[in-house]
Amino acid sequence: MPATPSTRARPLFSAYAPAPLNDASVPPFPGHEADEEEESRDGRIDLEFERPQSSWGAIEAGPPTDDCPVRFIDGSIKSKTVGSLIVGSRRRPIIAAAVSAAGLEIDGRGLKRCAGARTAKVLAVHSNGIDEGDIREAFHALNDLGVKLLTSEVEAQGDFDTLRRTTRSIAMLAMEEAERDVMLAEMTKPTLMDGLLERRLAAQRHDVPVVGLVKRQMATYLPAALQEVSYNLKPGERTPAFILETPQHVTLVNIYVRLSSESGISPTYGIVRATVPLEYVQREHAGDVPAYLSGLAGYLYKLRHRDLAYARSGISVEPIVRCEDHLHAILPDLESLIPKLHRMLRVGA
Repeated sequence: MPATPSTRARPLFSAYAPAPLNDASVPPFPGHEADEEEESRDGRIDLEFERPQSSWGAIEAGPPTDDCPVRFIDGSIKSKTVGSLIVGSRRRPIIAAAVSAAGLEIDGRGLKRCAGARTAKVLAVHSNGIDEGDIREAFHALNDLGVKLLTSEVEAQGDFDTLRRTTRSIAMLAMEEAERDVMLAEMTKPTLMDGLLERRLAAQRHDVPVVGLVKRQMATYLPAALQEVSYNLKPGERTPAFILETPQHVTLVNIYVRLSSESGISPTYGIVRATVPLEYVQREHAGDVPAYLSGLAGYLYKLRHRDLAYARSGISVEPIVRCEDHLHAILPDLESLIPKLHRMLRVGA
């Protein structure tokens, strides 16, 4: 009979002064936790893939091609700092997270759920300096509770709050894996992934009809003069395309598209970055790259206005918003899990 939280002989990680906590996973304590990943500026950039930099300017939307996305995939995460350990005289956090991933597909004027929705509960910790036997024991104990232990042997550096961010990044891997599983269920179907495509396509085929939609720009890829081109876009217009070789060894074709604008709002409002694997573009659109990308820009703009009866921001597209609503409905209950984890961490439990 597996040990339950109330019958375990000793707490998890008992050799490392485990202490229960119940706090935000990432300061400065957002009211609504964002699920954006850390975005890297590393990698080679070719800004003249479509046009010389001296010829950059706004490009109008065009008619969509037959391979524009009909399936839309997103993931969600809710996380908390649920405990701390002392390893080598330094405190480090333990992060618990609930994750979900799912897809919706256009079905006439509506949307239908795709097969393969995923949910998971995970516990994340930096494992360097922790005995392998203690890691194995925690893995099996948490598995009995339906929780997956995720660890990283990368040396934990920084203060406690910095470690909260890096430990949450370990938990984010579970969400990315769930999204990848949903994507792989129907890889030949034209798909839009909400987020960084390179992290979902790492170690996968790159010649597939999958588009990434980056809604919040965490890294700057354009020099100042070309940034101004994006700021001057009208709704539906796009920038010329550029190539980005990512640290994940996924080479992407990138365009900035303005989905909306409002008077008196900052020039970055309503701008998203759409990404497509270069291998797919070269295979399927070798002779019509500009037309394909302009059609994609126009299609994204139309998706934003596909149904006006939904809560949206300047960077929203309707199918992804509907998918987010579905994700929140299937997300595992983290709050009910936390007391069980606390009992597993508490000395004398």
